[in-house]
Amino acid sequence: MRAQIHEGQVAAPYKPVPETGWRHGVYKMTRINLGLSAKEAHWNDLRRRLKVNLRGKYVIAVMQSKGGVNKTSTTVLLGAALSKYRDEKIVAIDANPANGNLARRIDEPSTMSWRGLNSDRNLRDYSDFREYLGKDNHSGLEVLGSDKGRTPMTGADLITAWSKLQVQYPIAIVDCGNQLDDDLTHALLEHIRVDAIVVPSTTRLDGAQGAADTLNWLLESGYPHLVREAVVIVSNINKVNASAQVKQLHADFERTVRSVHTVDFDPHLSDAVPIEFDRLQPETALRYIEAAASLADGFARATDRDPGARQQRITGVPEGQPRPPQGGGYPGAWPAANNSQGWSPRP
Repeated sequence: MRAQIHEGQVAAPYKPVPETGWRHGVYKMTRINLGLSAKEAHWNDLRRRLKVNLRGKYVIAVMQSKGGVNKTSTTVLLGAALSKYRDEKIVAIDANPANGNLARRIDEPSTMSWRGLNSDRNLRDYSDFREYLGKDNHSGLEVLGSDKGRTPMTGADLITAWSKLQVQYPIAIVDCGNQLDDDLTHALLEHIRVDAIVVPSTTRLDGAQGAADTLNWLLESGYPHLVREAVVIVSNINKVNASAQVKQLHADFERTVRSVHTVDFDPHLSDAVPIEFDRLQPETALRYIEAAASLADGFARATDRDPGARQQRITGVPEGQPRPPQGGGYPGAWPAANNSQGWSPRP
């Protein structure tokens, strides 16, 4: 009979050495290892989650049916958090048909837009793409801005832009408009097949109700899997304390979605100026990093997609479907609503 020897019987388990705080000072002076503080252990876990490998492409949509709930700031901040701690190139796309201002929230905006990108037939190298994209120099996030012409972006335009961008950018985060029934949303959900949804909310009742309406709409339109994996970010952008009704809505969100993250008022985000991640209050930055880690938790499931689904994402066109037209709306009707009961707050 062979003896079974386990590693724990012959070697003491490794105890990480603290790198911050007073514990680090004690170790540096005495070589006594007191272990990691809860704060440092949490931070190390966040970095581990943020750096998880992603095979294939991943598209995140920031959606809410109400305006003024921090959608654009949320897009920039989540994109910046992912860009700071990951090696891939990450692009944020302004898909707001009402001439969104995503490009104005970074320090190096481009004078070009999605229209020039879509019409360029000579996109080969990374430098070719950079011609059309702005960049946040603090994090490395790149931004494809909206076009200021009279013709707004359509679903077909968004499909074309992503089919080009995904050659260089495996991760995209899309800043959506307020309309959920337009062809841009149709293109995202039915053709590009978005992987994750972020729903901004606020401490005001109308912002929280808008988040609930968005989650209900996704459920009723046949996307319960996106609701289960959704990330809700509650921002106190108006310096308004949440009422009991709003707190109850947010508590109900926690039982429905992947995670809910609460962000206190931050003066750096109160004006529509370029966002610098390092100028955020430490707690604000931590909350967005935690939200980005919640999104990165979904990367492993993207890797597990079947080969057919992965091939569809790479080619940009679902198998058996015609390629999108170069102009006009995305063809096809919305899927029929399912018969499952929609999400709703408790009475």
